[in-house]
Amino acid sequence: ELCNSQTLWLLPGGTPTPLGSSSPVKVECLEAELVVTVSRDLFGTGKLVQPGDLTLGSEGCQPRVSVDTDVVRFNAQLHE
Repeated sequence: ELCNSQTLWLLPGGTPTPLGSSSPVKVECLEAELVVTVSRDLFGTGKLVQPGDLTLGSEGCQPRVSVDTDVVRFNAQLHE
């Protein structure tokens, strides 16, 4: 399996370590796309970031967000 949805944090020296569910950014690798989910409480301060302030790669990858949620999602095709 090339991809999985486990969130990893790269420690000094390059050792990947799984993070708990409190990670503000999660990446899910699907067959044809990546789904990046970002908590709007990105820094854990209670102050929510605005979806328009977040970017992923080129300007063509716009966030997908609904007003009743505390997360912002990006969908990026693997070939993009």
